[in-house]
Amino acid sequence: MTRLAGRTALVTGAASGIGRAIACRFAAEGALVVVADLDDGENSARDGGAPTARAIAEAGGRAIFQRTDVTEESEVEALFAAARQASGRIDILVSNAGTFRGNPILATTPANWDADMDLNLRSHYLVNRAAIAAMAGEEARADGIRGRIVNMASQLGVTAPPGHLTYSVAKAGIAQMTRQLAVDYAREGILVNAIGPGRIITGYHPGEAEYVASGTIDAATAYSLARTPFPRLGRPDDVAGAALFLASDDCTFVSGHLLMVDGGWTAY
Repeated sequence: MTRLAGRTALVTGAASGIGRAIACRFAAEGALVVVADLDDGENSARDGGAPTARAIAEAGGRAIFQRTDVTEESEVEALFAAARQASGRIDILVSNAGTFRGNPILATTPANWDADMDLNLRSHYLVNRAAIAAMAGEEARADGIRGRIVNMASQLGVTAPPGHLTYSVAKAGIAQMTRQLAVDYAREGILVNAIGPGRIITGYHPGEAEYVASGTIDAATAYSLARTPFPRLGRPDDVAGAALFLASDDCTFVSGHLLMVDGGWTAY
């Protein structure tokens, strides 16, 4: 359980769900985790950035929490400064922060579009930009690698289910940004990859709390189960395992890749 020993990993959107699972898994593998989220968890015993950092510490790991609005350039700069102050270098970025809105174009106002793109795409540009600037100046580790970036895309960035305009466009943009950065910064020793989760049950979308608690299946969950070849839906730990591979020394010659974690949804 030391695949990330001696590494510093910065995880955005780490207050709950997939981001929280990744932060906890990385810490269990020996990383110092910088937990970044706008939700500090003041009103929750479990979810939130501060409770996530506490849970990691209680399990014997190392973590710090930095409250961050990833849509604000100044706050992103402060986040990376805090990460560098904590450990001296930044080895891994997981750019995971985002939100979900399911609207077709005629129900999407320009304000909706701007807000969704700000969080679901522009924020990833900001944190990737900051990470590359930091990693390019680091001393290379094994195989000449200076840093690893894992961006959170989605199966909705490569498929087009009805009524998911802004989310799908933003996630497709993340996948393309990942490929572009992988090409542009390969010579700097920076590996840039993305994960495309399928339907991951986190308990926060409509119908999921009931599904987790009692197995009750609403129409959306039934559709996802029918559409997924694997006989269950995804869990946050499924995505965390994929992120661990991309962030570890097991991944030394993979870059520009979109790794689908969707139970086979996009295979047909």
